[in-house]
Amino acid sequence: MRQAGVRRRTWAALAVLWFALVALGWGLYARHRLDAADRRAADRARWLAAIRAVEAPPAPPAGPPPDDDLEARLMGHVTALAYERHRPADRARARGYLAHHLQRLGYRPALLAFKEGVNLEVERSGLDAGAGAILVGAHYDTVFASEGADDNASGVAAALELARLLQAPTPRALRVVFFDAEEQDYAGSRAYARSDARVADLRGVVVLDMIGVTCRTPGCQQHPHGLPVRAPDVGDYLALIGDLEHLDLLRAFHAAPVGPRVFALPVPAKGMPLPTTRRSDHAAFWDRGVGAVLVTDTAELRNPRYHLPGDTPDTLDPAFLTGSTRRLVGAVEILLGASPLKPAPPGPRLVSPTPTAEPP
Repeated sequence: MRQAGVRRRTWAALAVLWFALVALGWGLYARHRLDAADRRAADRARWLAAIRAVEAPPAPPAGPPPDDDLEARLMGHVTALAYERHRPADRARARGYLAHHLQRLGYRPALLAFKEGVNLEVERSGLDAGAGAILVGAHYDTVFASEGADDNASGVAAALELARLLQAPTPRALRVVFFDAEEQDYAGSRAYARSDARVADLRGVVVLDMIGVTCRTPGCQQHPHGLPVRAPDVGDYLALIGDLEHLDLLRAFHAAPVGPRVFALPVPAKGMPLPTTRRSDHAAFWDRGVGAVLVTDTAELRNPRYHLPGDTPDTLDPAFLTGSTRRLVGAVEILLGASPLKPAPPGPRLVSPTPTAEPP
């Protein structure tokens, strides 16, 4: 009897211990879930705080003087480039157009060859060698069978005009790069960003990819899933996608004195939580730890002709493209540390450049 009593007490003690361990395990699991939820809530709060911080910029500077010919110049570039720029010969034709105009402005274009194509680069030196450079980039190729007026003759035209308007000396250097093979998994920007020498002095990158289309009917503007804030449902704004670690790039666009309204979205973790925010040449620089911002009209979220035949100059909004370019020029001027500038006169035409190879 005594042994039976001992066994019962032993089993009772083991049962109590088992239930205590189960209760402890569930308690730790519940605490882990609560801690994870708290971390997610804190991360989201920091994300929203960063978005609101971008929306409260400092007072804007005076900005460059108005350019009455800007709309005609922009649409002239778009019209000249509105053909399928997919085959090597067609992309070479586009490069020739770009090199010709840049040479007329006094730049010395460098052709940087890589496996899938050729990037084109120009640079204006800065006054302060230690201040680094700001890179403005736009891809000049298209998908098959699309004229590519918005994607991306609009961005190329804006980059060309920025190179014309911002030629006076500034503390930081200005670098303008026209990327090839963006439609081939961003091959041009990835080849460029692989070079340690080319990214070492970059203090910011601005990528232009489709900035000429609007839609003005309520509900016409779509949005990717997962946005932490509500975006406008009318597509009359310029979207800015930047990395959370370099909010100064986004603030510069808010502070620019003229142009259409902007919707700025800083994203954490190099855009991994929202993969749609990585769909252009800026992602190659994020992956190298360089601050970058994508400037866009949101592509297929607004434009029904995205990557299709019919992406022609007549489908663009010239006033919006012009306003977007003016905001771009104002923002880059701020990032360069410049005072208000006037367009410089055209420089001498230079000899055609010789391609150099990008690193493998």
